[in-house]
Amino acid sequence: MRRKAIAVFLAALLFVGIGGVTAFADAQAQKVTLSAENLSHEMSSDMYGIFIEDINNAVEGGLNANLVRNNSFEYLYYAKKDALSGWEIEGKYTRETTGGIHENNPSYISMPQDDSVKTRTVKNLGFCEYYHYKTDNKDSRVIDVPSMSIKAGDTYAFSAWFKNTNMTVSVYLENKRGEKLSDTVSFGVHTGDTWAKSAAVLTAAKTDSASLVMEFESGAVSLDYVCLYPEKSYGYGQSTWKYTSLREDMYRALEQLHPAFVRFPGGCVAEGSDLENNFNWKNTIGPLETRKQNYNIWQNDNIDYNNSYSVGYHEYFQLCADLGAKPVPILNVGLICQPRCGYDDQYAKYQSGEITKEQWEEYLDTIAYRPGTAEFDAYVQDILDLIEYANGDVSTEWGARRAANGHPAPFDLEYIGLGNENWGEVYFRNLAALKAAVNKVYPNIKVISSAGPVSAGLQFDTSWEELSANYTDTIVDEHYYQDDDWYLANLDRYDNYDRNGPKVFLGEYAATARNAGTIETKSNLNAALSEGAYMTSLERNGDVVVMASYAPLFAKINAQQWKIDLIWFDDENVVLTPSYYTQMLYMNNTGSRYLDATLPEGNDGVYQSVTVDEKNELIYVKLVNTTGEEKSFSYALDGFGKANYADMLSLTNRSLAACNESGRTCIVPQAQEVKLNGDPTFTVGGYSVNVLRIAYGGNQTGEGLYELPEMPEATPYYTPLERALVYIIPAGILVLAVGIPTIVHLIRRKRGKTSA
Repeated sequence: MRRKAIAVFLAALLFVGIGGVTAFADAQAQKVTLSAENLSHEMSSDMYGIFIEDINNAVEGGLNANLVRNNSFEYLYYAKKDALSGWEIEGKYTRETTGGIHENNPSYISMPQDDSVKTRTVKNLGFCEYYHYKTDNKDSRVIDVPSMSIKAGDTYAFSAWFKNTNMTVSVYLENKRGEKLSDTVSFGVHTGDTWAKSAAVLTAAKTDSASLVMEFESGAVSLDYVCLYPEKSYGYGQSTWKYTSLREDMYRALEQLHPAFVRFPGGCVAEGSDLENNFNWKNTIGPLETRKQNYNIWQNDNIDYNNSYSVGYHEYFQLCADLGAKPVPILNVGLICQPRCGYDDQYAKYQSGEITKEQWEEYLDTIAYRPGTAEFDAYVQDILDLIEYANGDVSTEWGARRAANGHPAPFDLEYIGLGNENWGEVYFRNLAALKAAVNKVYPNIKVISSAGPVSAGLQFDTSWEELSANYTDTIVDEHYYQDDDWYLANLDRYDNYDRNGPKVFLGEYAATARNAGTIETKSNLNAALSEGAYMTSLERNGDVVVMASYAPLFAKINAQQWKIDLIWFDDENVVLTPSYYTQMLYMNNTGSRYLDATLPEGNDGVYQSVTVDEKNELIYVKLVNTTGEEKSFSYALDGFGKANYADMLSLTNRSLAACNESGRTCIVPQAQEVKLNGDPTFTVGGYSVNVLRIAYGGNQTGEGLYELPEMPEATPYYTPLERALVYIIPAGILVLAVGIPTIVHLIRRKRGKTSA
C-alpha cells in the first residue's frame, strides 16, 4: 500500500511540476460586468510614450548608425592616461587642437612626412564592450576589440576630411586577427590648406566584427571627421535624414511600439555637470562636422563615452515625425545636474549657518544662470528659438534653418519640459522666469515641470506644495525606480491626488526584480508583471496621470551604466525584454474612456483596468496575473450591445526569472482568438500580462484592433535547469513510479515460481 501511494505521489509531480509552473486546472469562469453606465474619465491620447537618453551607449554606439568612435578626435580618455579614444595609430602623429574642420571641433590628427616607412595605418575600433557578460566587472579581453558589426554583401559609406595631403589613401575593414573583411578601396587625395571631404564605399566580403583601417603613404597627412555608415541603415540617402541615419533594427524596435510621444534628450544628459558643459541644443543641429562634441555625462572610470551629436535635436524631431509621435524635448532651466554638484550638501550648510547667505548665493552662481543676467537672457532666447525651430514658418529665422536641415514643414511641438529631476529654491526661481518668458510668446505650449528624482520625502513634498500652489497649469514630471514589490504595494498612489491640481507625467520609472537574475535577467518577467500591474493603476487614474514613459530605453550589453533597461543590444542583435513587450501591449491597446469594473473577491494578485474606444466600438481589458494559477473570467456587456468578436494577447512564462537574451528568445506575446458562445470568456495563465479585446455593437469583426508584428521563435523554457525540472526529472519520476512497482511485481512472481 505504501509503495502504491508513493508511486501515485511521484507520478502526480509530473503534472503539477515544480514551483513557478502554471497550473493546468480548468478553473470555473468568474463573471465580471462591463456596464456602459460606469464609463468614467477620458484617457489621454498621449498616455504611453518612450524616453530616449544617451546612457548605456544608447545613441552614441547604438541608435546613431555611424560606426566610428570619437570620429573628430576631440576626446581623450582620462582613465587611460588621456589616450586617444577609439583609435590605434601606427607611426608618428600629433593631435592638433587648433585649425580643425570647424571651430566647434578644433582637434585633428597630423602625421608628418616619414620616408622611413612605406605605409602607415590609422585604425578605428568602433564602440567596444567593457564588462564580463551580464555583470559590471571589467573585462580586459573585450576592451579595445574591434566591434563594428559587418555583414557579408552589405555596403558601407566611408568619408573623411583632409587638408595638406597629397597621396593615395587605401581603406578597408579587418577583424581582430588582421584578416580583411572587405574590398580595399584606394583613392587620391590632393588638398591644400582648406579641408576637403573624400568618400568611398566598402563592400563586406564576410560577416564579422571589424575595425576600419586607413592606409597612408609616407607623405604628410592631416585627417579629421571620419565616418562609416551602413547603407542599409534607417534613413540613409533620404532627404529627411540629410546628415545621418539610424541603426535599422533599433529603429524598428521603436516603430513596433507606436509610442504616442518621445521624451528626449534626457535625463541628466539634458543638463550637464557644469555650466561650461551645459547642454545647448543649437550645437546639435546642422552639418555633422559643425556640431560641437563633448564628453558624455555618463562616462566613468570604466566606460569611455563622448557625444558626436550625430543624432541631435533635428534628428530627434525627425524621429518623432517618422514614428508618428509627439516630440517632448526636456531642457534644463539654466541649472546643471543637482545631484552631481552637491546641491543638498551645500543647502544643508546654508540652513545650519555653516555658510553665509552671500556664500550660498555665490555657490548658486556656479551651478545656475541667475535671472536678470545676460547669460540667463541668452538662455531664455535659446529656448524661444527652439520653439521657433520646431513650429516656425519657413519665413522665420529658425524655421528656415529647419527647412535647410531637411524638414520644411513644422514639427508641431506641443510640450516643452523645463527641468529634469530638479527641486529647491534655485529650480523654482529659474522655472518661474523661464515659464513666464515661454508663455508670453507661446501661450499654447504646455510646460512640463519637475518634482525631483524621488517618489516621496521632504524634497518631493515641498516640490509638490510649490507646484500645487503656483504651477497648476503645468504637467508635473515624476521619476522613480523601485523594487517590484513597491509597485504592487503602491497601486493606490494616485487615487488621492487632487483632481483639480497639476496633471502628472511619469517620465521615468522601472521595476527591479528581486527574485532572481543577473543584470540582464533583472529586466525579466517578474519586473514586467509589477510594471503591468502598476500601469493598470495609471489607467484607473488617467484623469491625473496623462503621460508615462519607461526608462532607460536602450542599453548596450557589457557597456551599460544602468542595470534595468527596456531594450538591450550588442553590435549585431537587439534584445526585447518582457518589459518591452508589456509596453507594446499597453501602448497599442488603450481606449479613449476608462470604465470602472471590479473583479470578484478572491482574486488577490490579479489586477485589471478597462478602457473603451467608443468610436471604434472596442473594449480593452488589461489583466495582469501575478499568481502562479490559471484564472478564467467571463465578461458580460451591459449597455454596449452584443459582443461580436474577442481575442487575447498574452505574455507569460513558467519562470518569473524568464527574460530574452542575445541569440535566445524565450518569452514573447502571443495572440489567441476567443470563440464566442455567450459572454466572452478568457482563461489567463499564471504569471501573465494580458490584453483581452472585445468588439461590440456595429464592429462585427474586430476592425481597428492592433495586430502583433511577427514574433521571433521562442523556446518555452528559460534555463537548462528549468528544462530539466519540466522534462528530465518528471520523466525520471515517471520511470521510477512505473518501473519500481513492476520490478517488485516481477521479483515477487519469480520468487513465487521458485518456491513452487
